[in-house]
Formats: sequence, structure tokens, C-alpha cells
Amino acid sequence: MKRPAENSEAGRLLGRGREQERLREALAGLLRGGHGGLWLVEGEAGAGKTTLVESVLSSELRVMRGCGSHRGIPYGPLRSALDSHCPAAECAEGDVPTVLREAFEHLARERPTVVLLDDLQWADGATLTLLGGWAVPSPGLPLLVIGAFRSDELPRRHPVRDLRSQLRQAADGRERHVRLRPLDPAASALLVRRVLGDVATEDIVDTVVRRARGVPFYLEELASAVAETGDAAAVPESVTDAVLQRVARLPEAAQAAAQVIAVSRSARFDVLVTAGVQEAGIEELLDAGVLMQRPGSGGGEAAFRHALMGEALYATLPWARRRRLHAALARAMEVRGEAPGLVAGHWEKAHEPTRAGPLLLEAAEAACRVHAYRDAMDTIKRALALWPADAEGRARSRALELLGECAARCGETGEAVRAWEQVAAACRVAGDHAGHARIARCLAGVYELADDWPRALAARYVAAEKYARTGRPAEAAAERLAAASHLHAAGDLTGAMRLVRDAWRDIDAAQIDPTAEVRIRALGTEGLIRTKLGEGALGIELSRQALDLALGSGPDALAADIYYLYADALEQRTSYPAALDAWTDALSFCRTRGMDADAHVCLACLTPALRHTGQWDRALHAGQEVLAQQDAPDVARMVAAGEVGLILANRGTTETARRHLARAAAYAQAHELFGLEIDTGWGLARTDALDGDDDSATIRLRELTARCLAREENHYSVAALRWAATYFARRDLRDDLGACTDALARIAAATGTAEATAALAHALAEAALLEGDAPRAVDRFERALALLDAVALPPETAETQVRAGTALSRAGDRTKAVERLVGAYHTARTLRAGPLASAATRELREIGEDVRRRLGSRAARRTDMIGLTRRESEVLRLVAAGLTNSEIASRLFLSTRTVDMHVRNLLAKLGCHTRTEAVRRAEDLAVLTTRS
Repeated sequence: MKRPAENSEAGRLLGRGREQERLREALAGLLRGGHGGLWLVEGEAGAGKTTLVESVLSSELRVMRGCGSHRGIPYGPLRSALDSHCPAAECAEGDVPTVLREAFEHLARERPTVVLLDDLQWADGATLTLLGGWAVPSPGLPLLVIGAFRSDELPRRHPVRDLRSQLRQAADGRERHVRLRPLDPAASALLVRRVLGDVATEDIVDTVVRRARGVPFYLEELASAVAETGDAAAVPESVTDAVLQRVARLPEAAQAAAQVIAVSRSARFDVLVTAGVQEAGIEELLDAGVLMQRPGSGGGEAAFRHALMGEALYATLPWARRRRLHAALARAMEVRGEAPGLVAGHWEKAHEPTRAGPLLLEAAEAACRVHAYRDAMDTIKRALALWPADAEGRARSRALELLGECAARCGETGEAVRAWEQVAAACRVAGDHAGHARIARCLAGVYELADDWPRALAARYVAAEKYARTGRPAEAAAERLAAASHLHAAGDLTGAMRLVRDAWRDIDAAQIDPTAEVRIRALGTEGLIRTKLGEGALGIELSRQALDLALGSGPDALAADIYYLYADALEQRTSYPAALDAWTDALSFCRTRGMDADAHVCLACLTPALRHTGQWDRALHAGQEVLAQQDAPDVARMVAAGEVGLILANRGTTETARRHLARAAAYAQAHELFGLEIDTGWGLARTDALDGDDDSATIRLRELTARCLAREENHYSVAALRWAATYFARRDLRDDLGACTDALARIAAATGTAEATAALAHALAEAALLEGDAPRAVDRFERALALLDAVALPPETAETQVRAGTALSRAGDRTKAVERLVGAYHTARTLRAGPLASAATRELREIGEDVRRRLGSRAARRTDMIGLTRRESEVLRLVAAGLTNSEIASRLFLSTRTVDMHVRNLLAKLGCHTRTEAVRRAEDLAVLTTRS
């Protein structure tokens, strides 16, 4: 009794009406408005995923089919789908992802297109990565890609899971994912009755439904076994039994062919014939409906009607028989020129590692040529697993080196390190200095990516030494300069300068052309380091020479790098107007050449100079522009975050400031960017102080001072140390003030810049004020102000003016004190630096000045409002409500000591001595109304 095909096909879709409707809606959107993208259909093996999709396709569409069983060929499913439509794309190498994507999109613009990719659970990683690019539909592009996969065959870290997650995130609330569940008992019973017809007794139907568990393919096969034998009592125990019974009833040639095809999973007819399969056997399988011609293969490839049939047959083959068939297929595939990865897979299963290994490496190299690096990495690991334990040599080292390259390109730095460290060890043993130099350079790169800077520097040193030893001094110089760049960023200027001198010896030995890139880089790097070391005039000149050479003869990327070195040197020299011009020129240079990443870095680096010179709004705008660019380099985003956070901290917006500063600080520490580490540490200390957490602020500033004493950073640390000196002095922390003064003295002696000398004078003035020597403090504060006036740094000037006002009032010069404090207040208002404006106001009150008369009532009120922290405002409102400190502590879930501290702080900020006076002044200044 033969199964009626039309009933089977219709019955297979029982219980799938909702899923069909959703796919039809997607196809209608494709035809109507070109809304395509990626859809996924999942279900266990035999759930009818492919049949579901095929049932909704219409003749208006171009339909292209591929299958994930093309393992061993990067982009195999997509290439097979394109085979009959665009052969040139199918054969492409190089930037294959772009070629394939453009080929599909070109065909879709000609006619609405559906690409059906089956069995994605077996697809290569490169295919799945490319599919992720279609997760977000392109407006107006009538291309719908539907991927089907078995949900019961996905390990926890399978890449299809990542693709599914990516689709969910990109769906914008539109569900583009269909999950097929088992049929319910009623639908299952109806399907069985349609297959069996008149012989469908209740017992048989119940038995089939129970054994098939709602899986349509199982239901069909078990029912078909009864229909074909005519034995109503012979319901197979499982789908495997049903398949085996069906094949067993075929002629011997068909059974033999079925075994070979089960081993191959799918294979071209010419390969099967070469492997010894009789054509008559293949025809029998096709006639019996066991085998089919794979869609998209042009009729030249055979596969089982359902992959589960082949899997059932394969599972019953004896182990020795499997090996022989795999070996026969491997030989046939070699004769027919199949892809090395496919052939290697069969040699692996034939337990012929010596034949599989070289083919796997050949497949990996082919994968690299089409940028399928993750697939190449996995393939090399398979090859290495087959390598004899006692076999080393160049071939294994080459495999490990390639593994490292692929892993690094995939972002698998740990895997790259493990591979390249083995190669480095082999090079040491073999005395291969050239190979060791090359691998040491690679290791340095991945160590840097992993923020392992000690090992990165060690690898750079090894690479430089080995390159020099093998007569490649230019390469040695490049490695020394790379190490020097990190050292000067980390605050080791002496070590960096030593490496630059060594690099010049290599360059001179190589007799390199004056316009060569390595010579220009050496010139620019030396210029920046010399400037940082205090040789400003020489350093700037060297940097300018390097920039002239780079602009005149170098590639754009080199010119952008040297622009950075030159602008940074000017800023280090505190030539701020020139530095701002240089950063602006560098930004324009990069933007006009489409160098977006470099432009983001230039814009981020512009913000510190803007902040120093009091252009805070411009700095914020620039920093926020960088932060808004998701494609900006991490270093640019973190510099911008640090600068935005520091400005917000100066303005009293502590919560947002802390968020920016904390992430920039973590990045700076991991990447050893000492300048950024200083700015963020200083900014976080300011937020702590503003929020009343003096303990945390003190710890941060002590750590910062100690780090500045241990490193050779002579620019960004100046403003931070000056502010820390005032912080320590106001809290009578004399030893800490002394450490700040020592650090500033070293910097001033090294650089001689007006900014550093002014900061030292400021710290010495704080010490004098702490010792009660007000006249000496005034003299040094005035000296600092005179120096700051020469370099035009409004924020630093205003902060020093506030402290000078305090010293002048103590020295008895009230008129001058008022002048300094009023000047500081107006600068602070221009900067919108609320805490600084409040500090100036408090000092005016302390010396008995009428703030309203000096600054105006609105200005005084606004200043006081900003001067109180959020917590102090909460405490003040509760004080005004008549609560005691203990009651306030209970209400706010704080300790009584903490509330005591907040009350003392708000009394000081309001210039009051009692709680009643504070409430009265707060009401007078409208602080309570504003805060509430």
C-alpha cells in the first residue's frame, strides 16, 4: 500500500495555521513595500520547518535555497544558494562577505527574493555572521532571508543562539521568529488518519501518536510503515525502525547506495559514482521517495528526503563499515576536486589523521582568504588535535602561528596568546631569530589588547632585539618606538627617551631615507618626550619638523599621528592658543580625508585644552559629540568621558560627573594612561568632597599624590596637585600638603612652565597660611596669580584668587581681599562653576562683607543654592521642620555622626553659627523653596 503524496503534504501542515499566517504577512510586506530582513524558524528535528516555509512561497518571488550541511566550505550555504543565479559571486575570494551580500541584494532589486537556508545548526560561523547583517532590514530592499534550524541540537554556546539573540535585539518590537512546537494529540491523530486512510483503526492511531510525540515526520514515517506493509499490527517502535524497514524492502543496490549517502550526508552524483555507488541504486532511492535531488544543486546532488533518515541509517552502520565508507568517499572527493575541508572531514572519520591534517590546514588557509577567521580557527584546532604528540617541526609551528592570527582577528586574545607563545618557545629552541621577532611583535599586540602591559613591553623588547640581530634595524626601531609611546603615556619619560635613543641608533645603522615613516615617527616621538621632560623649545621644534615631513611625503595616517604628537607637545608646553590651533587643524585634516576614527581622537584631545583655558561649554559640546558616536575609538570616548566628568564635577553636578569619571578612570588604569588617570582621580575626589565624603576624597588625593611622585608626568598633574594642596591645607593635613609641594617642586624644576611654577607658589602659599604667616602667603599667592595671568587659565586663576582673598583678609588687606574674591566670583559665574562661586561668596561673608551689596541678591541666592549638596539640602529641610539630628538620622537612614557632619557643613556654607540662623538665612535666600 503506497502513501498518497498529496495527502501527506497537506497533512504535514496540520496545526500550523498561525505560523503560516505570520510568514504570509512577512511575504506580503516583502511584495508590497520591500520590507525584508531576516526571519528564523526553529523546531526539533522533523517538526516540518522547511515544509512550513515552502508552503507559503509564491510564484511572484525568486526563491534561492541553501543548506547548512555544506560544512568545510566558508559561506557554503550562501554560495550554494547563489550557484545557479550568480556564479561569479559563488567563486569569489577576498572580501567575500561584501561580494555575497551585494550579489543577493542586486538580485533582490531585480525581483523580490526569498533566500531559504535550512539546517543552520550545521552552518559555518562565517555564514551566521553574515546573516546577522540582515537582522536589521534595509528599507526598500525586497530581500527576505529565512533560516531554519533544529532547536534540539544547539549547545549552550552555539553561534545560532547569538544570531537569534541579535535578531531579537534588532526586531524593534516586531517578532521575526517562528517556533514550531509538537502537534497536539488531535492534530497528530488527524495526520495519521490521512496517511493511513481506511486502515486507520483507533489502536493503530493511538500507538502511532504516542510513539511519535507530536513530531510530523515521525508521525508520517510510522504511519507510512503500516501503510506500505499493509500490516496493521506492525507499528514500528521508533522512526529509526521505520526508516530501516523501508530501506530493507529496497533492492540490494539501493541499500548499498543509501549507506554511502548516509555517510556522506549529501554528495554530488559524480562523487557517489566514483565512490562505487551504482546509478541503479540511486534511481531506486529516488523512485521510492527516500532520496531527492537537493534544491539549488542543479540536479547534481543527492540527499535524503529528510536528514533524519540518513542519521537513522548512519547510526546502525558498524564502526568498521563506517570507516571504509568514509575513506571511499574521501578518495572519491579528492578525485573530483571537492573542497579540502569536506574531504578532511571524511578522512577524520576514517581515522586517517595523517591524511586529514594537511587538508584541514589547507581548508583553514582558504577560509582565511575569504575572511572566515573563526571557521579557520576551529579548523586549525581540529588539525592540531590530530597532530602526533611527538611531532613538532615547522609545519606545526606554522599551524600554531596561523591559529594565533585567526584567533586575534576574532577577538579571541587568550587563544592567540596560547598559540603564539608555543611558537615563540619553538623559535627559541630552534634558534630562529627572525621567526621569534615576528611572533614577539604579534604577542605584544595581543598582550596590549588584554591590558597586560608588562608582558607587552617585554615582547616589544624581544622583537626589537631579534630584529636587530637578524639585520633588520628599521623593524627594530619601530618596536622600540612602539614601546616608548606606551612608556611616556604611562609616565616613564626617562625609559621612553632611552628607547628613542636606541631607535635612532637602529635608524642610523639602516641608513634610512629622511622621509621614511620610521624616521618621521622617531622625530615626532622624541619631540613630545623632550617637551614633557622640560626641553620645550627643542621638543616643539622636533615635533614641527616631523609634522612638516609627514605632511609633505607621508601617508595620511602617519600625518594624523604626527599631528597628535605636535599638538600634544604644544599643550605640554602650556602653549594653549597654539595647541588649540593645532588640535583644530588636526581635526580638520582628518575629517576632510574621511578618517573618522582619528577625527574622534582629535576632538576628544581638544577638550582638555578647552577646559584648561576656561572654554567649558565648548569642551562639553566636543566631549558629548564624541560620546554620541558609537563608532568612536574607546580611547577617544574615555578621554571625552573624563573631561566631561571633570567639568561637571567643577560645576557641582556630582552624580552625572561620577558616572563619567568612574568608567574613564577604570579605562585609564587598565590601559596605563597616566594623564587620564590623574584627571579622573582628581575629578572623583572633587565629587566626594562636594558630597561631603571627606574620607574618600582624602584617600583618593593621597593616592594621586603618591602616584605623581612616583611617575614622570609634568602636565596634567599640575592642576590636580594645586587643588589637592588647598584641600589638604584646609583640613590641616600638613604631611599631605608637603607631599603635594614636593611633587610640584619636581615638576616646576623639570619644566619651568609658568603653570607649574604658579602651582608650586600656590602650594607654598597654602603652607605659609597653615603656619599663620599670612604676609608670606599673600606674597606667594600674588606670585602665582601673576604667573597664571601670563598663560590665561581662568579656572586655576579663580581658585587661586579665592585662596589669595583669604590670605589677604588675614593679613589685614580687606580691600584687596574683596577685589580678589569678587574677581573669582565673576569668573566662576562665567564658567558656571557653582561650588567655586559659593566658596568665593562664603569667604566674602567670613570677612564681614555684605554679599548682596558686592554681588547682588540674585547672584548670592543662586550661589548658595548651588553650594549645598543634595544631602545637605535634605538635612536642611528637616532642620527647618524642627527635627533633631537623631531624628534626621533615623529619617534618612544615616548615622548621627554623618548628620552632625552635614549640619556643620551647611552652617559653614550659609555663614551661620546656629540652626535657627541657618533656617532663617535659607528662607531669606529661597534655598528651601528652590531645593524642594
